[in-house]
Amino acid sequence: MTHHPSAEARSDRLRLTVYLSVTFGFTWLCWLPLLANRQWAAGLPVLPGQFYLGSFGPLTGAASAELLTGGIRGAKDWLKRLFSPAFPRRWLWIAVLLPLAYGAVSVLVHRMVTGSFPELGRFGLTSDLPAGFNLWQTSLTWMLTFGIGEESGWRGFLLPKLRKRRSLFGSALIVAAVWMLWHLPAFGFNDNYLEMGFGIIGWAISLTYGSVVLAWITEGSRWSIIPVILWHGIFDTLTASDQAAEVMAMVCSMLVIIQGVLLMRSMGRSARTRE
Repeated sequence: MTHHPSAEARSDRLRLTVYLSVTFGFTWLCWLPLLANRQWAAGLPVLPGQFYLGSFGPLTGAASAELLTGGIRGAKDWLKRLFSPAFPRRWLWIAVLLPLAYGAVSVLVHRMVTGSFPELGRFGLTSDLPAGFNLWQTSLTWMLTFGIGEESGWRGFLLPKLRKRRSLFGSALIVAAVWMLWHLPAFGFNDNYLEMGFGIIGWAISLTYGSVVLAWITEGSRWSIIPVILWHGIFDTLTASDQAAEVMAMVCSMLVIIQGVLLMRSMGRSARTRE
């Protein structure tokens, strides 16, 4: 007897295919010229802020998949759920206070390791953004680009689709694998990635457990991505800043790994309780 996949399964497969194709296609189209210019002095024309433009790949992929399969109404329903404020407010506090706590610990460790605190006037700032940006402008930029651009896709589309048939932890691991692969071109042109060396192993582990943390927040927020946009923006402000390269980024990543391990254990206990 031949088993035929249900209409829902076929629709989900189509959505995921469109999502992944557009997500990677859009981002890599933005980033590959930057890679070619850095590695081979190709001299290709690039737009100001083209690296940040690439962050909208997951958003573009998710919107394309929703429009193709659900039309305008489906896309509107998706956006309504994505930015719904109807979630318990404790998740807003969790999403904001967690990365701030990572930052506070990392500042103290920076002081212990280097003998001085980070320069207050340069705190959180990066040379990747125009000179003159202050801390608040930098944070807002991260939230409006990699925050909304990534979370609309990873946690706003891919995670809930995977969650239909898998555990939250298993879904988070699959998202992490796709998320890592999506970053691939950046390792050829972005200084933060180029300077990692063997630190790429720690980055991969941190991203994996970060995916677990963000999955936990997203499901708790009833699949609204407002809290994870804030988490993502604050975390990027701390770890992608010029001063973070010495100590702070590593400490923040270690704290995310620790939290992810603890959450993984609690997720495992919850799964056994339901069995």
